Amino acid sequence: MKLINILFFVSLLFATNCFINSRLCEAIKPEPIPVLDSTGNMLRAGINYYVQPIFPDEAWGFQLASISNHHKPCPLGIVQEDYYPGTALLFSSVNPKKDIIRLNTDLNIDYNLSYTVCTRSNDVIWTVGPYDRRARSYFLVLGGVKGNPDRETIRNWFKIEVFGDNYKIRYCPSVCSNCKVMCKDVGVIEYNGQKRLGLSGFPVEVKFVKDA
Repeated sequence: MKLINILFFVSLLFATNCFINSRLCEAIKPEPIPVLDSTGNMLRAGINYYVQPIFPDEAWGFQLASISNHHKPCPLGIVQEDYYPGTALLFSSVNPKKDIIRLNTDLNIDYNLSYTVCTRSNDVIWTVGPYDRRARSYFLVLGGVKGNPDRETIRNWFKIEVFGDNYKIRYCPSVCSNCKVMCKDVGVIEYNGQKRLGLSGFPVEVKFVKDA
């Protein structure tokens, strides 16, 4: 009985300290679960992966393509290509010191290309483009800035969440505590003969395949 009373007292004291000192609670708060690739290994920053949809065919992937309605090369968006594994990309956590990519954590998605006609640097970062009134959608385009979490970069941050037996990518950034954000899943939107990635109420289930 004494042992039970002691444990209860310690638990009560710990809870009180957590309530008073939120930093203590944050320090002992467990990290989110790691995201796993298609072989069951943890997803890591700085390594190339293919993001591949599960349906309708696992051989399909995502690549860069012009989504201009005026026959111009820019902007570049992300489209689903039939029977093509896609273009490999990198993930980087909001905390650059973190090597492992974890669930529900803000991250940048980067195609890591040395050059594209539509970008000015080697950072080919996914970002949420302006609202397309004709399509009534927000499409994902290139042009984001890597890192610098703040109000000005709010459109560049995504999260990976569990969906079905695999994952989905979601836009619901938490890098700005006082920013009002729109939380939506990343899905495939058919428009102008393309299957574009954009913000949707119907998420696309994906897996992450490490580049050989």
